Amino acid sequence: MAIAQMKKFMIASHRSEASAVLEALQRAGIVQILDAERAMVSKQWPELEVKSARPKYLEDIVSRLDKSITFLESHAVEESPKSLFKPLIPVNEASYTEIIDGTEGTNLLEDAEASSNKIEFLLTEKENICGHLEMLLPWAGLPTPVEEFEDLESVCCLIGLLPNQSLEETKGILEEFSAIVEVVGERNGLNSCLVLCMNDKVSDVHKSLRSGDFESVSFEGLSGTVDELIADSRVELGSIEEKLGEAKDTAVKIASGLLKLQMLFDHNSNLLEREEAGASCPATENTVLFEGWVRKNDYKRLEKLVGAYGCSSLNEMEIGEDEVAPVEIDNGRVMRPFETITRLYGMPNPKDVDPTMFLAPFFAIFFGLCLTDAGYGLLLIALLWWALKKFQGDKGVLWMFMGCSIVTVFAGALTGGWFGDSITSLVGEGTWLDNIRVKMMLFDPMSDPMPFFIISLCLGYIQIIFGISIAFFNNLKHKNYMTAFFENLTWLIFLNALILIGLGKGGMVPEIIGKIAGWAAISQAVLIFLFTERNSGLAGRLGGGFYALFSSVFYFGDLLSYVRLMALGMVTAGLGMAVNLLVDLMMDVPYVGYLLAAIMFVVGHTVNLLLSVLSSFVHSLRLQFVEFFPKFLVGGGTDFVPLKKSFQYVIIEASEDSK
Repeated sequence: MAIAQMKKFMIASHRSEASAVLEALQRAGIVQILDAERAMVSKQWPELEVKSARPKYLEDIVSRLDKSITFLESHAVEESPKSLFKPLIPVNEASYTEIIDGTEGTNLLEDAEASSNKIEFLLTEKENICGHLEMLLPWAGLPTPVEEFEDLESVCCLIGLLPNQSLEETKGILEEFSAIVEVVGERNGLNSCLVLCMNDKVSDVHKSLRSGDFESVSFEGLSGTVDELIADSRVELGSIEEKLGEAKDTAVKIASGLLKLQMLFDHNSNLLEREEAGASCPATENTVLFEGWVRKNDYKRLEKLVGAYGCSSLNEMEIGEDEVAPVEIDNGRVMRPFETITRLYGMPNPKDVDPTMFLAPFFAIFFGLCLTDAGYGLLLIALLWWALKKFQGDKGVLWMFMGCSIVTVFAGALTGGWFGDSITSLVGEGTWLDNIRVKMMLFDPMSDPMPFFIISLCLGYIQIIFGISIAFFNNLKHKNYMTAFFENLTWLIFLNALILIGLGKGGMVPEIIGKIAGWAAISQAVLIFLFTERNSGLAGRLGGGFYALFSSVFYFGDLLSYVRLMALGMVTAGLGMAVNLLVDLMMDVPYVGYLLAAIMFVVGHTVNLLLSVLSSFVHSLRLQFVEFFPKFLVGGGTDFVPLKKSFQYVIIEASEDSK
């Protein structure tokens, strides 16, 4: 339940077995390999060579597989075994090995690429023919063969399209040049026109047509009448459509082997990652050097793994002064689901503490208080239990919400929330169900919100003090004694003294304790003022001390932020009551009242549940990130990213022979 300790290692492997060692490291998934830029050995011996050539062949294979999979997925008729909860397809280990070692997958890839290229070619041809038809259709019915328009000697025929709005005006202008405009047809607001003029007037006619937005059309290279050309194009289009249908049928047949390509993709993606890691490592003529990080608990396993290779050796390295180890957090089964919150914030610094164990109970309690409805909590538990049975992969987030939902049930029972006030408003007060509800209640926030207010502030105060305490003990652990005493302990005493002064003024503690707390607060204020900026000059020290004392206001601002627990809890209850009121009103509708009421109950409380869960998660998250973590967490750690196999499409199940 802490930040995992890291060890630096160096594996020297002969080139003859370097690839096998790297494959074993990837299969184990316990080490992070450093490239030449980050490896200390490269800085100590810059003469070491680095294999700079990229594994281009593998990159091409992965790219080809990705394109072919996308293509076949669009043509697959069989329903994919993948689902939202099970994104990976289970495959037998023997089948997986057969595909990656055999030629069937490669042949299937070539067939898929050929089919894709053929369909793409036919679609391009179809698009060209459709474009050609679109150009010809406005001229349908023109009796003159199109090639004859180019054989005129003393007369020029200009062919093109004129918009409706400029047709008459253009005709009038062209009459001045003795030009004749013959309208063949009209389509989409454009008139198909033949403009005849003498050769010596062509330039003037061209200029007039341009002013009328004339769009030229060319029949160059075509022969025959337009109707004949349209008929030929339609025959050709029908032939293309037929070939396209056959090509798509072929693609559907090839798509039945989609899973094989997906297995091949996952295999080659892992192989590419491994080759890229190996290519970036420093090396000599005969030896490849794998420098990296491993968790201390996995070092023995690494020794055993490397020891299986006769031409490879493993040595532990000293961590350099400027080196910062990557960070991995390690928690038990109960706390591990809450690592999601830590990872959302960012990894802690190697000298920090892992906040997961400390945030988990607070986050669950805050979530429960924001939601504050036992009915909603039970509904969430049922939904999450179903999802846990169905979901494939890491279920940490689901288990985290399961813990929060259990707390929600208790928080709702203690405040009397069961789908809002449905027991009292829909079942009735004084019933046996209402009596059970009342016996479990601690207080009713809707009639007496003060206890909720006090609980929220108390929880906030406890978490803030707890955060400062974590910082104090962590600084002691790392022998930062001045920081621990003058930046943590002073604030612990000062803030608690202020609370005791307030309680003394209110008569809640003996007067003598209030007076002692007053002297304690003054003494700590002096220490905060004088020693917060210990390494600055006199002006910086006094200014920093004054600002540090002023920042006590920020602590009270942080404390008031926890009132949102009460606010959101009461909003959830209030919306639930509004839904129940509408349900009660709908029951009075003749004939269909109970049906409408049931629909309103389900829809209304579902919407309230979704909004409340979102608000509870976001605001509980905010209290950790803004009010709690800054008290003790520096952050800025780098993730420990081990070289390991990852799968996008399949999950390999061990065959019976290997069990």
